[in-house]
Amino acid sequence: MGDFNAKRGKEPANQSVAGQHTLHEETSENGLILCQFAEANELIIRSTCFEHKDIHKGTWNDPAGRKVNKIDHVLINKRRATIVEDVKTMRGANCDSDYFLIRTIIRHKISCTYQKKQTYKLRWDIHKLENKDKKNEYEEYCTLLKS
Repeated sequence: MGDFNAKRGKEPANQSVAGQHTLHEETSENGLILCQFAEANELIIRSTCFEHKDIHKGTWNDPAGRKVNKIDHVLINKRRATIVEDVKTMRGANCDSDYFLIRTIIRHKISCTYQKKQTYKLRWDIHKLENKDKKNEYEEYCTLLKS
């Protein structure tokens, strides 16, 4: 997540790394660099993948207050992209800045690990059979079991 100062447009050329729900029609130069960076590192720009009203897409307001731009983005690895459920601008937060806060909802499952009790298998000590007395005792025991 960061301030990339990149405007991502709705061109289909960069659809593999970003969604179509953006505020701008054309991609800026920084936007092209961001798309190339995302493609090279197998990232996806998740902040452009969710459909919201235009008022919730802008992340920066110019000092004159006339124009709102979407220049801050959330990037995530394509493999883990489904854990991001929503990215939205929080316009009501008073942080005394010309930037708006960005809320990202992430659903991440924390796996529980349980330790199994280990049961050890009883192993035969065959070296005891080298002793003649033990060997005779074992043979007698086996003949009693068979009869």
